[in-house]
Parts: sequence; C-alpha cells; structure tokens
Amino acid sequence: MEGTAEMARRELAAFGDLLFQAERDVGRFSPAALMVRLLRVAALFPQAVDDTLMWQVTDLVAGREVGDRFKLVVIRMGWASLVQAEFKARGLRVVGQDTELRAKAA
Repeated sequence: MEGTAEMARRELAAFGDLLFQAERDVGRFSPAALMVRLLRVAALFPQAVDDTLMWQVTDLVAGREVGDRFKLVVIRMGWASLVQAEFKARGLRVVGQDTELRAKAA
C-alpha cells in the first residue's frame, strides 16, 4: 500500500508541475487534456474528492461559457483541493524522499 501511496503522491506533484507550466504558457496543454489528467490523479485519491465536485469542474472545462484561462484556474482549484485533503490526511512530505536520508538527518 505504501508504494501505491507514494506513486499517487508523485502523480499529484507531477500534475502540479504540469499546471505550473500550463499557467506560464510553456508547452501546449489544452484544458481538456489537463482535465483528463486531473480526473486520473483524483482517482488515486478517492477519499479526498467528492464526485459531484469533479463533475462540476468537468462541466465547466467542457463547456464554452468560459475561456481557457478560467478553465485552467478551475483545474488548479481541483488540484489544490486534492493537495489540501492529502495534507490533512498525512501532512506534507517531500515526494520521493528516501527513508535512508531521513534516518541520517535525524
């Protein structure tokens, strides 16, 4: 289970990096592709997300009522809710931090 939790945390961090790049127009990321990635990451944290929230985010991103910049903000908010839930459940840790390094530091 710990390996799965670590993999999920890595995915969450990697998606945060991807959003950072998208917000700065580095690379080409469509809101639809980012939304798909958010849903995949959210599936790794079933205890952290409410399905109705993800449906609302998906509807906003799929619709034409708002611009791409706003869609990116909504996706960032979905990601942030996952990070906040993970923080409340487990606290913050460096992703991929080796237990051997932590033992040496202590």
